[in-house]
Parts: sequence; structure tokens; C-alpha cells
Amino acid sequence: MPWGAVTRTCKRQVQTVTTLSEILHLDSSARTAESVTRLLSQHVVKRLCQLDSEATVTRRDLTTTELPHINSVLAEALFVQDDLLDEQLLSNLALSNLLVTELLAAETVVAGIPMYNFSVPSSFKAWIDLVVRPRKTFRKIENGRLEGLCQGKQLFACTAGHGQFNNTPLDHLRPYLEKVFSFIGFDEVLFFDAERMAWGPDEKRRSIVAATACIDVHFGT
Repeated sequence: MPWGAVTRTCKRQVQTVTTLSEILHLDSSARTAESVTRLLSQHVVKRLCQLDSEATVTRRDLTTTELPHINSVLAEALFVQDDLLDEQLLSNLALSNLLVTELLAAETVVAGIPMYNFSVPSSFKAWIDLVVRPRKTFRKIENGRLEGLCQGKQLFACTAGHGQFNNTPLDHLRPYLEKVFSFIGFDEVLFFDAERMAWGPDEKRRSIVAATACIDVHFGT
């Protein structure tokens, strides 16, 4: 099934399952074996599982999930009250509902997000468009203000880019992720960055080693 995510427990042999934390592991790099962000996101998940061997990991590769762009039907369906949805609208919302359920169930999101043309890959943007939803991940409160419904969650974003754009006007990846996840209520967004991937093999290797070391320091290993 093209929408299917893989769920597993970090503990190898579980007799009595008591889930202490839920981890949603996302990847969006078009690369597979050579992907730096996939390497880093997997390392973060490994460290989280070392801290909590009972954690449940839901794995979703956004490059193999058939994520639609928002069309006229979806644009309508996303703003219709649940009790007013007809069969066609419900069908069009099926994948979005599944992704929202995965997001709301997670306490921690780990995402591999390479920089493509100074921002996030289109696969990750499509995922965002399907999970940032009124009455699901944010809602209106008094005086027209909006409130995120994902409080208590954190994002570990593992990024990689060919150049060095962090904290420059060309970086539309990190500020965008901070704003989007803050908008839906995330308490914390942390970045593990591997830049200068196109500066030669030695510099690439140093950057990956440094990013991996930052992950280990953060998780105290």
C-alpha cells in the first residue's frame, strides 16, 4: 500500500509493551544510500531509542508515499467541518487524516530534510500542506487568534546542503520550519546541520562527522 508507514518498537524483544514515547521518523531526500540527511536522522532515532528502549518508531519515507499537491477538491475539504463531509471529500482527505494521526500520536518528530533551492524539498512541503489543518493541528480562539494543537512535541530536523547558508538571507529552510512547527504548537525545534557538501570530499566528511558529534553531545553519549 503506497501510504503505509512502518511501525516498530526500539526494544528487540518486548513481552509487555509499555510505550514511553512515540517517535515519528520522516525522510524527504531524493537520495537513498548516499543521503546525508537520512544518515543523520537515523542516528538521531538510534540515540532516542538508546534513551528509551520501549519507544515506538513510526517510519515514513515521504519520497515513496504518494503525496498529492493541494488541488481544488482538497482545498475545499480541508476547511469543511467533519460532520459536513461527503464521500468524495472524505476520500480525498484519507491520506491527510492518516498523516495527521501519525503526527498527533508522536511526542517527537525526527526529520531528514535536505536543502533544495534554499528551502525544503517538495515532498516535505506536500507533507506540511496535508498536516497543517484547521481544527486538527491548529484552531481559532478568541479575537481571531490561532492556537497550535501540537503542544508538548519537539522536532529534530537533520539538514544538509551543498553550500553554507545557515544564518544567511538565502536560508529559507530553517526559518520556515521554525515558523511552521511553532505555528502548530511544537515546543521545540532543534537542528543538526551538515553544510558544505559540495566543497570537496574532505570538507563533506568533516561536516558529517561534526553533525554526528553534535547529535551525540545533545543526547549525552
